[in-house]
Amino acid sequence: MTNKNIYNTFLFLSNLTRNLIEVYSVIILYNKGYTISNILFFLLIVYFIAITSNYISLKINYKISLIISFILYGISYIYLSLMNNNKINLIIIAILLSISINTYHTIKHYLGMNLISYNKGKNTLKILIITYISTIISNIIGIVLIKKIPIKITTIIITILSIISIFPILKIKIKNNNYSNKIIINKNKIIYSILEQFKVILIELQPLYIYIYLKNSISFIGLFNIIINISSLITVIIIDKFLKNKYYKYISIILGIVLIIKLNTKNNILLLLIALLEGIGMKIYEKNSINNLYNRGNNNIKKYLIIEESIFFISKFIIMLLFILLIKKLKIILYICIIGLVISTFYLEEK
Repeated sequence: MTNKNIYNTFLFLSNLTRNLIEVYSVIILYNKGYTISNILFFLLIVYFIAITSNYISLKINYKISLIISFILYGISYIYLSLMNNNKINLIIIAILLSISINTYHTIKHYLGMNLISYNKGKNTLKILIITYISTIISNIIGIVLIKKIPIKITTIIITILSIISIFPILKIKIKNNNYSNKIIINKNKIIYSILEQFKVILIELQPLYIYIYLKNSISFIGLFNIIINISSLITVIIIDKFLKNKYYKYISIILGIVLIIKLNTKNNILLLLIALLEGIGMKIYEKNSINNLYNRGNNNIKKYLIIEESIFFISKFIIMLLFILLIKKLKIILYICIIGLVISTFYLEEK
């Protein structure tokens, strides 16, 4: 089995495991009695801790980083299922989830960059396809687990699956490649990376908005995510072949309008139709996000990732801090995130 196939197996298993419950984390906190302000503070802590954990995870052996990440991931959700509503517990769960989630994503990208050549974005397509397929399966299983099985049992299942998903990566051997120690990142790439964080915050807070204000169940949110990812899968395999970057800014404007409509409707049929359209628009955007990250030129992978991921987390921390200090209202925050998402596509390089 080649390193690339081992990596793809790891990507499938780990993404499947992590999407079983991760998307519902903020909803679980809300159901435990935490307010929207509490949850925004929780995300602020997550982003702050990630700035440091990202650096440390790339300074030690990547296998050790992954093992720590997956052990903490299981512990995090066991703790989440047992904890009472107080600020100390909120800070503790934020720290645990931040280290476990963000360390995983950093090392996942580190391995991907070492094993997969960029080749003008052609080789990153498989990463997205594996991600969408595993997310679809994960959401189907997740709906059943959350609806039929107590959360304490669900967290034990996730812990076991997390441990299993580590094994493939232990067989991978990374060669030392001679890349330039000088890091060159152009201005548009930095601006795009900053603005992209509005999309990330939007994705993290949308399920909570749908759950609270549109009065939908976790099962409906799972179904919504399944439709988005099916639409995304079709998009990256078929539709994207016929599109060029110069059209993405127009697609992003349409996507922005669709997302605003979503925030102002309570019709479930319309919401599911929006999920279909959102899958097309958002994942064309996501394809460019991964290409923007993986297009590292001749930069040293570790140093490049430390800088890029630091830009991500510092940007998210500052944006969330401003939201907490100046906005606080969830719907307005989502509106601003949609505007940031649309503007970001104007900084894509045309192909």
